[in-house]
Amino acid sequence: MFILLALLPVFISSHTWVLIIIALVYYPIWAIVAYRFFKYIKSKIAVTIKAINIDKQGVHFYKKDNSITHILYSQLEQSYLSDQYDVYLKQLNKTYHLAVRANGSETRVVFDGTDYGSMYYITNARALRARFIEGIVRFRPDLKVDPFIFKEFCIDPNHFTFDRKRYIKHIVKAALIISLLILFSTLLAWLITLV
Repeated sequence: MFILLALLPVFISSHTWVLIIIALVYYPIWAIVAYRFFKYIKSKIAVTIKAINIDKQGVHFYKKDNSITHILYSQLEQSYLSDQYDVYLKQLNKTYHLAVRANGSETRVVFDGTDYGSMYYITNARALRARFIEGIVRFRPDLKVDPFIFKEFCIDPNHFTFDRKRYIKHIVKAALIISLLILFSTLLAWLITLV
């Protein structure tokens, strides 16, 4: 794709003088767009989370630029956005994230830390999420946690551990549904070709 975009003026011009005119306009614009794109990727890499630590105070996100972001249990407040629960799920791009009210504003707590161009991957995000919810339940019993969080993130509500059996059961169910859809569509296509 990159090579096709680089050679686009060659493909659309029939004469040499047309190629020169198009290239004088096209390549500077292309260079500016590429520069801004790489600058954007570099800025995303700078705020990439490379480590997450959870202790008695809260969760600490260590970023690549050596800054640390904290969400402390003492900063958590009762939520006005959710009707019944103070710790709830918020959907963003078909993915659920933990949402809490901290320091007067809604804060999404994301434990994967992956962005485009990221060199780091948090491998124990599920365990970290369970540990954070355990900290909320133990250190802030006044806050209500949505029970759907335990179901969605496969967390055992009694032991606050990642429930691997429930997670694998979700994966198997999804695989079966996808397999049945593929089988049904293949069978349907085969029946249509017979008619």
